[in-house]
Amino acid sequence: MGKWCFSLFGLVALVFACSPVISRQSLKEVDSTVTFQELLKDPERYKGKLFLLGGQIVTTTIRDGETWVDVLQQPLSWQERPEDTDLSYGRFLVRFLDFRDPAIYTAGRKITVAGEVQGKKVLPLKQIEYNYPVLIPRESYLWRPEAGGGPFFHIGIGVGGVIR
Repeated sequence: MGKWCFSLFGLVALVFACSPVISRQSLKEVDSTVTFQELLKDPERYKGKLFLLGGQIVTTTIRDGETWVDVLQQPLSWQERPEDTDLSYGRFLVRFLDFRDPAIYTAGRKITVAGEVQGKKVLPLKQIEYNYPVLIPRESYLWRPEAGGGPFFHIGIGVGGVIR
């Protein structure tokens, strides 16, 4: 009985750990034939198409009941989580049509978005005018910061408490 229970618990934990953060329905509709670099070159060409993108939040701005999130694109892992890497092909904007608190959507947090391309927005980036692809999210997932910089697994049985 003990081995069976432990195996079942492990299987359930594995299923939850591997479940996608974006729904299967949205993932089916994502255009995975187009690279981020191609989208960056001509966002207007891909208007209305659904993309799966992720990266690190650079800034969050509130405007007239909308929230604009500037994201430094990063490749996604098999879990759809932006990878901790210095590799990036540019930036994109996520235009939430509601209020998202900048204290939560803060610089450095990772985000994954399944969003429809709305077009582009030209904004200053240091000394240049930068063409940002703009996505309206169908779904998004804000990742919790990782403790210790890597995956953390803990399985255990016990009783805990605070001693005062």
